Amino acid sequence: MTISHTTGPVVVGIDGSTAALDAVRFAVREARGRGTSLRLVHVIEPHLQRETVYGAPDVDGDYARTVLDQATTVAEAANPAVIVEAIVLHGHPANVMLSEAASACLTVLGTTTENSLAAWVLGSIVHTVVESSAHPVAIVRTFDSDRGGTVVAALGDAEVSATDVVVEQAFREAEMRGASVLAVHAQAVSSILASALSVPPDGLHPESAMDVRLEPFGANYPDIRVASVYAEADAGSELVAVSHTAQLMVVGHERDRVPGPTLTALLRHSECPVLVVSHA
Repeated sequence: MTISHTTGPVVVGIDGSTAALDAVRFAVREARGRGTSLRLVHVIEPHLQRETVYGAPDVDGDYARTVLDQATTVAEAANPAVIVEAIVLHGHPANVMLSEAASACLTVLGTTTENSLAAWVLGSIVHTVVESSAHPVAIVRTFDSDRGGTVVAALGDAEVSATDVVVEQAFREAEMRGASVLAVHAQAVSSILASALSVPPDGLHPESAMDVRLEPFGANYPDIRVASVYAEADAGSELVAVSHTAQLMVVGHERDRVPGPTLTALLRHSECPVLVVSHA
């Protein structure tokens, strides 16, 4: 299976939060690695009653320009070679960002758990875009440009054949960073017991089947070191633990389906950026 790519920019949602600025720093690296530009988007949500008084201050517009200027400064400081475009759009943030994602090679969203209201608003936008976008979406809670570590292919409880897109994306990301790949196949205890009591049609148990799936990618990326682990633990908690020492987590998601417990746990608690790759 190969990943379908678009030649669009890396799009970042800007709302003035610290998480959004971390998302910008992460996105700059992604744009540089992909050889594309950066598009910073701030969305002004329509008010129930718009101000119609002539000469009244444009509070929303002023705020938009302020946070976009700040984000642009951060992007240029991270890498002045990356072309940056900043734009203000109007509409419901989740719908606007989903529309932007349709023509982006990658959409990057910052998220936080520090403020309950902000977490609820950002979480709603994140879930909408992750659930429906056909292109990759990166969720950034925090980002340290100096942090090393592996690129993790989070294979979870997905069918083996559905993990190819995740593994391929992980190898691409590792090649961009000069990093190694760690493939984590984490299953819940119930899945492990079911697997142990049954005989797979191909005669391969999940751990050996996963190693077979990794072989072609290792051949295509001979300079990338790869390790594979089979974690007999709850998928979400195991992957969150791994995120503490990783620089990127790559996970698959079936488009137009509500994120499951493993992906939800990662979006809320991962200590490294999470790159969500859509598959059918």
